[in-house]
Amino acid sequence: MISENTKIQSRRTARILTVACGLLFFTFSFVYLYVFQEDLLEAFHYSLSEGKTQFSPLGTALVISALLVLLRLGVNVFLRLKGAVRELAYFPSCLLLGVITSVGYEVYEGKALNGYWIWLLPLLLVAFVGVAFIVGRFWEAYFGRSSDARCIVNGNLFILLMLCMMTMFIGNTNIHFHRELAVEKALKQKGYGMALEIGKKQMDPSHALTALRAYALSKEEALGERLFEYPQLYGAAGLLLMGEDADRLRLTGDSLYTYLGAKPASNERPIDFFNRICREDIGSHVSLDYYLSALLLERQLSRFVSEFNILYLVGDYIPRYYEEALFLHDKLNPEFPAKVQNESLEEKWNEYIQKCKEVSGDIGEGNLVRRAYGNTYWWYYQYK
Repeated sequence: MISENTKIQSRRTARILTVACGLLFFTFSFVYLYVFQEDLLEAFHYSLSEGKTQFSPLGTALVISALLVLLRLGVNVFLRLKGAVRELAYFPSCLLLGVITSVGYEVYEGKALNGYWIWLLPLLLVAFVGVAFIVGRFWEAYFGRSSDARCIVNGNLFILLMLCMMTMFIGNTNIHFHRELAVEKALKQKGYGMALEIGKKQMDPSHALTALRAYALSKEEALGERLFEYPQLYGAAGLLLMGEDADRLRLTGDSLYTYLGAKPASNERPIDFFNRICREDIGSHVSLDYYLSALLLERQLSRFVSEFNILYLVGDYIPRYYEEALFLHDKLNPEFPAKVQNESLEEKWNEYIQKCKEVSGDIGEGNLVRRAYGNTYWWYYQYK
């Protein structure tokens, strides 16, 4: 027989455990939503409301977390799990939290679930109810005899930890996707400087992130000044949202074409598109910087110099990378009159050449030079 004191102690332990696990889960859910999945929730809200209502990340995270704690209480009222398996009642809450944040690019289609969750979620919930019912009814006597409070606490904390890990495993943790969402959010708020800081040190940005970053640079009137501060892996194509990227983001390909003032023809190469809209004068005022940047990205240096002389109205200032390209052309073609006279650039060029000579023939030569000169057009032209 179990003594009355043991029963009182068990009930006290259960209450303390319920409150402690509730606080732990609420904290986990709030931090997970507010810190790690804020941009996804914001994009989801924007898609569902079509941008007509204001999104509050703090309020959304608090409300969802509170509702999931209440869901756990309701589940245990029905299943009456006790002892070392009491916190299994958090399974539906953790599962729903993971499913809510598992959405990917289909978030812009207003879909609440990935396709497979439509049938998998109900199946898992039904399976859980069945298993938990068996545990609660047929194993109740076994768990009820346990008077070791430490065992009960440790068992439930372990279960809660595993369920939280399950949530993170289910949720979308694609770093490229999250950075694209963060940049889109910054662009929507006209925080172009903020957008340019997101993923700045990432060496393998996605195509979409590269195009969004070029858009932000253009808005800051800094394409010619800062383009090669960032990794450029896609050539001129990295200036446009193309293929599947064109339709699966909030800033669509059509939005970017509206900004440029024209749309490419079917199968038209990006560099040919920029050339056409500049030549025919149908692009907006920003299209020239896009065209000159495209030429640099494709390493068409001679063509860049020719087009620069024809199309660019030179004032007192030439953007950094345009000047570096012109300077490089002078160095590669000494038979032509020099177009750039710049002592500091000359000094930097000599240092760059010396560094290239020092590491010439070494394994990873390009990476060794990149550490000091990776943000120059010279490095891009020579090693990419």
